[in-house]
Amino acid sequence: MIKGGLGNQLFAYAAARAYAIRTSRDLLLDDTSGFKHDSYGRSYKLDRFPVAGAIAPARWRVGDPKGPRHKVLRSINKVLPNQLRSYLAENPDAAETQLTSFITTRLVVRLNGYWQSEKYFAERASTIRAELQPPPFAAGSPEAALEAELAATPSVFLHIRRDRYSPRLGSGYYDSSIISALSTLGSCRFHVFGDDLDWAQQYLDFHGAPVRYHEAAADELHDFRLMASCRHAIVANSSFSWWAAYLRRHADKRVFTPSDPGWPLKPAPEWTKVPNRLEY
Repeated sequence: MIKGGLGNQLFAYAAARAYAIRTSRDLLLDDTSGFKHDSYGRSYKLDRFPVAGAIAPARWRVGDPKGPRHKVLRSINKVLPNQLRSYLAENPDAAETQLTSFITTRLVVRLNGYWQSEKYFAERASTIRAELQPPPFAAGSPEAALEAELAATPSVFLHIRRDRYSPRLGSGYYDSSIISALSTLGSCRFHVFGDDLDWAQQYLDFHGAPVRYHEAAADELHDFRLMASCRHAIVANSSFSWWAAYLRRHADKRVFTPSDPGWPLKPAPEWTKVPNRLEY
């Protein structure tokens, strides 16, 4: 089942895609069930990516997450042994082996969760990165030129999430990350994306380094592609910026991430954890 914002949708796809390959199954994507009660009005976005799954027919969808069919399906599968289960709901407190070692004889397996760890799909990382590249900018467009510039220069994206968001990262995390980036990378240029640029301009100090603030585009995939093109990253406690930092690989890439994101969102092992406080 695909649900949540863009970053969460990418995590759900990546985990399910790796599981499908691991168990020699076809991948079907439930593009409906997870958005029936979405209070943010979010919708399915994976149709904008070159994903390798088909849309699930109605009879194989998870169904209304608050409906009786889903509740019965979930309850029955909780008491069945693994080899007889056809439904697996993520336990955020359990290890990634809950999915990577899940073996069942059932033909159809329904997965429900955010699966916010690279360990769910690490063995298929190159495939996942290729299939989750955002749609390209038009050739010769200003956006394409900016993307090429970001990829060729010591660019660092810094992502802010504060609007209708809790817990939020305070300025201390960003200040520490900026100082770490400057001391590690030397000369670099910061590119700030997010939903509260006024806050960033008021509270963040870039210590004389060049910085550009990017107003949020109407299409979030526009910002997502620009962020992904940057050579380095200072991520928020957000699956959106997690994926922007993860998608493109550079030999010298440095990613700074909060030590405590406040969510079961696990950083890639090579990323630099920065101490932080959370605002509720």
